Amino acid sequence: MLNFLFFLFTSFSLLSLAEDRIIIPKDLVTLDSDYPNATAVLIRDDRIHAVGAKEDLIKEFPNTPVDLTHKNDVLIPGFIEHHIHPLLAAITMNSEIVAIDDWTVLNKKSTGIRDREGYLKKLKELESSMNTNDPLISWGFHHYFHGKLTKDDLDKISSDRPILIIHRSFHEFIMNSKALEFFGIAKEDLKGLNAEEKKLANYGEGHFSERGLIMVMPKIMQFLAAPQRIIGGLSITEEYIHKQGITLIANPGAMYNKLTQGAKNYVFGDIDTPFRSLFIPSALYMLEHFNNSELLEETEALLNWGEGKVQYLPKHIKLFSDGAMYSQNMVLRDGYLDGHQGVWLMEEDIFKETFRIYWDAGYQIHIHQNGDSGLDRILEVLEDNMARNPRDDHRTTIVHFGYSAFDQIEKMKQLGVIVSANPYYVPVLSDLYSKVGIGYERSQEMVRLGDVARANIKLSLHSDMPMAPASPLALMHAAVNRINYANEVAGPNQRISSLNALKGVTLNAAYLLGLESDYGSISPGKYANFTLLEENPLTVDHLLIKDIKVKGTIVEGRLFGF
Repeated sequence: MLNFLFFLFTSFSLLSLAEDRIIIPKDLVTLDSDYPNATAVLIRDDRIHAVGAKEDLIKEFPNTPVDLTHKNDVLIPGFIEHHIHPLLAAITMNSEIVAIDDWTVLNKKSTGIRDREGYLKKLKELESSMNTNDPLISWGFHHYFHGKLTKDDLDKISSDRPILIIHRSFHEFIMNSKALEFFGIAKEDLKGLNAEEKKLANYGEGHFSERGLIMVMPKIMQFLAAPQRIIGGLSITEEYIHKQGITLIANPGAMYNKLTQGAKNYVFGDIDTPFRSLFIPSALYMLEHFNNSELLEETEALLNWGEGKVQYLPKHIKLFSDGAMYSQNMVLRDGYLDGHQGVWLMEEDIFKETFRIYWDAGYQIHIHQNGDSGLDRILEVLEDNMARNPRDDHRTTIVHFGYSAFDQIEKMKQLGVIVSANPYYVPVLSDLYSKVGIGYERSQEMVRLGDVARANIKLSLHSDMPMAPASPLALMHAAVNRINYANEVAGPNQRISSLNALKGVTLNAAYLLGLESDYGSISPGKYANFTLLEENPLTVDHLLIKDIKVKGTIVEGRLFGF
């Protein structure tokens, strides 16, 4: 009977239309406690209509075609990448990737380089191989692996070609003399900086970071985000995201630039894009354009900026505590071994007032944090606002969660925060940071997800691409195994289970976005979003999670194959 139904069903096209059907895969992972042993799922239009045993669904819905095309696939809830930066990813895709880790973008592979000599040699090779006079744009530099890099170093590679080096964190740019000239950056551009910000804008060395970078970024973005370049980069990013099995993305901290948003809408907004995109405004960018009295009205106005499959998520905002993890600009309780200081991304008074404005308006507040002192500031401000204006289910989100202290975990639980962590920090940074800047004990405990899980705090996983590859399987692998470049397990007690890791890129990611009623599990009534895998990530050897083959996705009932 099943063979007859399969023959009948495949006599018309299934490959692209959201047809009603009963899908029977090799294995089904629902993440719904009501259907732990289900073997089939019925799709009706763009939603899941029923879940259960295949025999029961066929009997209950005898006129619904049976789809056996996934009989060799593992069907799981669609991956959700809830923290990705499409614009930065597009710039990265248009750049020469010279990073500390291996990257494969479509068919182009870049092998990781972790020493200064190899890094400079690679830059020279790239520059000499260029046949045009275009600038050399490279992303992935990390000063603790590659050494200090200045304008003079880059001038030695070429004094004729503009060279722009984008730090792995995207919070630091380094340029040679020709690049400063090419982008039109002059010392006069820095006159508006205060004393603290001037430390972050070193014109003589061609180095600009954090708030110092913000001053010159508009001139640089005229080139990096030029329509033709950015559309090409976004198109590559779209294909890359799809091939990781992702069915829904979110961008917390979207730039306030309508032209750039138009490019995102153009590439990601059409009906054939294999995922939906949700954007969350950045309070940091909003404050550059509006005063406090205008913030809420102008933030609400952004809801009209999306088109098609691109939308702004209502009542969500992103704030910033301390600096970048890759730059060692996070603010730490016990400081750094070399005596340098971290950086606050928002001045304390501005942070407190901005938090208050959005808190009182009922927003879910997502806050970039990497240092334990940065986390202290967040928890103190949240505690003050809870006492002043209590809110239930506020879902204030700690974003990145680089360094924290054990004593903060209980306070986080009491205050009702949730965690959006980047577990990729552990494999790429824990060994080096154990030796440089921070020390062994603190670095073994970075991204302490084990403690978070034991406290029953909701946790989700993100890439912050391009800070990490936008691969949910790679993120799961990092969180479950925590194996670093020294081939050692960093902080064994901070590992989490494969189940918690899978929830972190599906069900809990949906919860973080306030969309758990529509996404995150294979449950009746939710969107029919599935990721198709070759192996089950809950039963495969945990050391092989990152190697599981992604075979395609189903998004709102429509199959998107490779």
